[in-house]
Amino acid sequence: MNKTILVEVITYFFILLFLYTGVVKLSEVHLFREQIISSPFLGPLAGVFSWALPIGEILLAIALFIPALRLKALYGTLILMSLFTLYVIVIFFVDSRLSCSCGGIIEQLTPKQHILFNSSSVVLSALAITLYKRAQPSPRFRWFAGTSTIALLLLVGWALFTAFTAPATVRTGLEGREIPRVHLQLIDSTTYINTADIPSGQPLVVIGFSPICIHCQDLTRDIIRNIDQFKNIRIYYLTTASFSDMKLFYKAFKLSRFSNIVMVKDTADRFLPYFKAPGVPYIVVFDSKKRVKLVVNGQSNAIRLAQLAGE
Repeated sequence: MNKTILVEVITYFFILLFLYTGVVKLSEVHLFREQIISSPFLGPLAGVFSWALPIGEILLAIALFIPALRLKALYGTLILMSLFTLYVIVIFFVDSRLSCSCGGIIEQLTPKQHILFNSSSVVLSALAITLYKRAQPSPRFRWFAGTSTIALLLLVGWALFTAFTAPATVRTGLEGREIPRVHLQLIDSTTYINTADIPSGQPLVVIGFSPICIHCQDLTRDIIRNIDQFKNIRIYYLTTASFSDMKLFYKAFKLSRFSNIVMVKDTADRFLPYFKAPGVPYIVVFDSKKRVKLVVNGQSNAIRLAQLAGE
């Protein structure tokens, strides 16, 4: 493959990547700032970093587009993607449940996919620099560079496609934080508990629902059909509906059969507003330490939900 074409392909890949992530971060700058606050390393710099990074990404995309600045911009890309990769690896080993702040669909990547995506980007930027600087690369090197570029771009495309086809998780900026402390009333209508009293040690799924919601009913049927997938996962059905409707739902699906399913009433209506839930079903997945892992807005596939909770 021609040297110039290879450099152009890699360069435009990074132009699109930085423009996309930069614009997404700026369009949701307050959410982006909340996500950075949750970081154990960048939290104190959240105010500056939430603006500096997306603006820097857009400026880098512009520099990549200008031929006179392209080589310097490629070096900048190599440095930036290397820092991103190092950060993701450190975060993965420190705590794989902490949220990513990359913006857009890239946030849906799993930690391992993230490392793969970023590492591929580092190699691509290094290849582009090498090709750019070599006046007459040998045919063998051009073949190696062309094959590597195609393979890496396919790998990146596969990771993005996997993230795109996963259930629609929502970034709240609360990932990594502990479950909010809320008083809840059990199905017997006399016993009260606090979310702080929920035992840790197992993943926890809280499903905000309405007894008359068809999607909530379909999700419940799906969970019951696949209840074996949730044997090590606690499920809390949470509602603000009346006790009569709540009990009808509980009895209709015979949820008392399942020791890991608990139904509660949020009498003060604090839990879902904490997450700014737009409606139900609204599913919040917590890790074994009761920290927010991810949110799914709308009906989800039960098997995939169990996989997300157990990962």
